[in-house]
Amino acid sequence: MHKLSGMDATFLYMETDETPMHIASLLMCEPAKDGDNPYEALKSQIASRIHEIPSFHRKLMHTPFYIDHPVWVSAGEIDMDYHIKHARLPAPGTVEQLRILIQGLHSATLDRDRPLWQFYIIEGVEDPAFGLKKGSFAVYSKGHHAGVDGGAGISAMDILSDRAPTPRPPLPNRAIRLSTEKPGFFELLGSAYGKFMQQQADVIAALPALSKAIGNLAKVVIEDGSGILKTMQPAPKTRFNVRIQKQRAYGAQSLSLSETIALAKRSGTSLNDVVMSVCGGALRRYFERHNELPARSLVAGVPVSLRELGDTSNNNQVAAITCEIGTDVSDPLERLRRVNENAKRSKKQLGAVKEVFPTDFSFFGAPVLVSAAAQFANRTDVVNRMPAAMNVVISNVPGPRRPMYFAGSKVIAYFPVSIATHGSALNITLQSYVDRLDFGLIACKIAVPDVQDIADDIVEEFALLRAAIDAQEKVVAAANDDSAPKAKKSPKSKASDVKPAAKTVTAKAKAAKPADVRKATL
Repeated sequence: MHKLSGMDATFLYMETDETPMHIASLLMCEPAKDGDNPYEALKSQIASRIHEIPSFHRKLMHTPFYIDHPVWVSAGEIDMDYHIKHARLPAPGTVEQLRILIQGLHSATLDRDRPLWQFYIIEGVEDPAFGLKKGSFAVYSKGHHAGVDGGAGISAMDILSDRAPTPRPPLPNRAIRLSTEKPGFFELLGSAYGKFMQQQADVIAALPALSKAIGNLAKVVIEDGSGILKTMQPAPKTRFNVRIQKQRAYGAQSLSLSETIALAKRSGTSLNDVVMSVCGGALRRYFERHNELPARSLVAGVPVSLRELGDTSNNNQVAAITCEIGTDVSDPLERLRRVNENAKRSKKQLGAVKEVFPTDFSFFGAPVLVSAAAQFANRTDVVNRMPAAMNVVISNVPGPRRPMYFAGSKVIAYFPVSIATHGSALNITLQSYVDRLDFGLIACKIAVPDVQDIADDIVEEFALLRAAIDAQEKVVAAANDDSAPKAKKSPKSKASDVKPAAKTVTAKAKAAKPADVRKATL
């Protein structure tokens, strides 16, 4: 018996028909070797390896009277026909058809009486415009966020896939770690009350660390009081900050990972800064097209992993920060600078309290009370009327840097499919794979029907930022060139001295839109 943590259980309590709480991946695969049937080959491979992933064998069991979080128990025999399904796109099998199928599959909740995962092997994906040859197929996999976070999902995929075209033999079968016996009424009741008592003791034991965290936060407030006040401001209300409906819209695009890392180094920022900046630029374009651009910058909620290096456990270990993404700034270089400053400020605030950030909680009747609050938000317009804490979620999940193979077929793209929630109708998640940054955008279809336009704009904004950095470097190089006409030069010339000139060149770069920035990558 293993009880869910408070953070894991919250994803169960927040789930409604309108807000499914599973995360997913969409893998694009080359044609199967030797004409093999990809569905049968993949089903056989997954079935032979699921004993290597204990979380695939567990299901939920509620505590008596719902007084505490559920527990994971052994599911017994696994129904492979439910967990591994087959689909085929009708001719011509375009990427647009695939996106429509994913929208429907991602809208359906998982059966809580079974282990909370599913795979769909989708054949007939044959779109030459996107490099998908005849016989290519896709794999859509989803697992409930109560059982996995992004890091745990990557670990599971690493077990199910191969590092070479020839599949490895499965590891010797071993007993699942979970007991095959279900806990009884009094065992569950005693465990719940024991947990309540233990948490009281944990609170007392954590007082020294809590006192230290308060001191650290006070220090941050003194050093950057205006920044703290800015962080506490509500985000501007937009079409994203509404009660969402069940229908989903999905968009996807890709950037080069090596080019993104290079831009971060050249600009003295981080990969995440570059990503949030180009996302800010794309959302600025989107709201300008709809004549809805707020005067203040949009605010992104950014998940931050608390998982230690080498930790492959399946529970959620994540905190979150908020960061303005510069939608109020037209210049891509200035937007990147602001995002960098805002991200540093938010990370500093999280760092002050990271050691005491709660990932577990338990109180009497939590399943009923938290679920009731979620249903209240689901059935009323309270979200539409409340101030917005953030506008969009932007999440970066580190993925494998080596190619993956499924049943001998090489995976060519690894797109994430995440969660839209009430008050945050758009989620932008990106995942690295080999030398790709694959973006998956999931949204409420009623609020954001044209989500693929935002995905395409991310690629265009990346091209504009690259052109702006190129232009700035040329201006700096010219200013420092000894062969230039002798003009009196300050001995302490630096990049910041040429910002006005760089902005002029950037404006020209904007006017000359790159001819081929919308990559054919889904």
